[in-house]
Amino acid sequence: MLNHRTRLVQALMFALLLPLMSLAQAQEETWRLNLKDADIRAFVTQVADITGYSFVVDPRVKGKVTVLSSAPMNKDEIYDLFLAVLQVHGFTAIPGEEVIKVVQQVDAKQSAESLDRFSETPSEQLITRVIQIDNANALEMVPILRPLVAKYGHLAGVAAANALIISDHSSNIQRIEQIVRELDSPSKYEVEVIQLNEAWVGDMVELLQELAPGELGQGGGDNAARKYSVTADERSNRLILRGDESFRDKMRGLITQLDQPSATGGTTKVIRLKHADAENLTEILKGVMGEVVAESAGGSGGSGGGSGGGRSGFAVFADEGLNALVVRGEPSIMQEAEMIVSALDIRRAQVLIEAAIVEISDELGQDLGVQLGVGDESGESTPVAGTNFSNVGRSLGDVLGAILSESVIAPATGGITIGAGQRNEDGVSWGVLLQALSTSAAANLLSTPSIITLDNQESEIIVGQNVPFRTGQSTVTGDGTTNPFTTIERRDIGLTLKVTPTISADGLVRLVVEQSTENIGDSIESASDIITNKREIKTTVLADDGETIVLGGLTTDDLQVNRSKVPLLGDIPFLGRLFSSESERRVKRNLLVFLRPQILLGKESSIAATDEKFNDLWEVNLGVRKKLGLPDPENPPSKDDLFQPNAND
Repeated sequence: MLNHRTRLVQALMFALLLPLMSLAQAQEETWRLNLKDADIRAFVTQVADITGYSFVVDPRVKGKVTVLSSAPMNKDEIYDLFLAVLQVHGFTAIPGEEVIKVVQQVDAKQSAESLDRFSETPSEQLITRVIQIDNANALEMVPILRPLVAKYGHLAGVAAANALIISDHSSNIQRIEQIVRELDSPSKYEVEVIQLNEAWVGDMVELLQELAPGELGQGGGDNAARKYSVTADERSNRLILRGDESFRDKMRGLITQLDQPSATGGTTKVIRLKHADAENLTEILKGVMGEVVAESAGGSGGSGGGSGGGRSGFAVFADEGLNALVVRGEPSIMQEAEMIVSALDIRRAQVLIEAAIVEISDELGQDLGVQLGVGDESGESTPVAGTNFSNVGRSLGDVLGAILSESVIAPATGGITIGAGQRNEDGVSWGVLLQALSTSAAANLLSTPSIITLDNQESEIIVGQNVPFRTGQSTVTGDGTTNPFTTIERRDIGLTLKVTPTISADGLVRLVVEQSTENIGDSIESASDIITNKREIKTTVLADDGETIVLGGLTTDDLQVNRSKVPLLGDIPFLGRLFSSESERRVKRNLLVFLRPQILLGKESSIAATDEKFNDLWEVNLGVRKKLGLPDPENPPSKDDLFQPNAND
């Protein structure tokens, strides 16, 4: 009853799957299979109907399969496809004399196969084969080949027969056989090292490849390239030959004929530099290659780029016009010199350094004082009595002078001045002057200089004035004759930023910075006795790419109080203010310096930095036009317009 039910289920499954299988029979012998989530036993039944083979299915063979075939296939191709589907699901088919057993892959290597029914072994068929090893050791090949064999396969070496036993798919065994043939080289294939005395190994390898293209794989198949090889050891100027005895004898004869002294005693070459400076690179090569020449010449070689003893001479000269090097020397030394030039002749990174110098100052001053004066002109002398305070406004002399001359005294600048005085007929004069002065000054200075420089290259930017300083003067000579002269020295006064950046391998920037801000004092305008206010920073800092750091700051709060008074009288409460004078000055100043480096590794970074600065300039231009009432331009200019002689505003 159970078997009847099983056959009934298989028949129903086949009836359901039959519409999904389209048979395109161009010559009544091709099929297309299209199955989706079909039972694997139904798939075996279909393959049996197509191929005519009889199958015995292990009860543990279960699962769903999906097969999509777009091209028509014959019976052999259908069976190969069947084996591939089984392999994907962990099963395989073992052909016998009468039937084909469908079992799990792990049990396949214990079963014998019979391949007589196939005119050609299917590529996915699991088979067992013995591979005979002729020259190499079979046991040594087992650990090399084992990773190439499937987990359910088998690989073992037979020491007595010097052979390998492999159980795997037919296609994989063919691959392993090819690898074994390449590894099983005859024992006469050996390696030989030949030291060259005159020629350079790089040139020698090229000559040998042209003279023996068949053996070295230049004009023949790949097998020759694998059996024979010539390798250059540039470090020691030696050739490494690999091949049989006849090949090595042939190469050895050619090498002996070619390894002859150069007719010119050296090689001359012109190396055009792309980025490096020819003069600086010449000094480096003279220092480095001078030691190499001396060592290779056994201590008798030249140094500093000159010629050494024997064949070890080396010379290098710089052509600054072409920025090129003219190098002359033996091939081995020339090769090392070219390697040094190639490593140093690279595009150097640039650094955009932006600085911000912020200075905020606030000055307050208050002066309050009373000047009193009394004089008598009737006697022979002119007695005078009064207070004279020089720290506030006008002095007593100014007051008395105004009384005597009967003129109006000029008030002090910066406040209020109240004065009164009288001169009577008896010659007695008096005067009083009340002064209250207050001054304030505030300043906010923001400078943002920026500069681009090469890595490890000092750069400097100066923004300011060139101010004359008088250093000497004479009006009369020693003999009494007049011969006046004045010597003037000009100095740059303003903002100065000098910086040397060094970029490390991890993107850190080391900055050696000298920053100074200098301006002229307010009281002096001529070239003599000029007073300048200077703030300077000299430091070395580390900063990441794009990081803003503060270099230093200065905060000052200066309070000065100057009080003058008449003894005793100035201490009287309230009335003492008439006999005293007080001046107060308060100065607050804050100075901070910020710095931000940005690494520009390539052309794209430089273009981006330039565009950013140009856009800032364009925004300033638009702001100026707006204040002047001018319309905005229809077409914004580009950076190239800056260099046009007739560029727009």
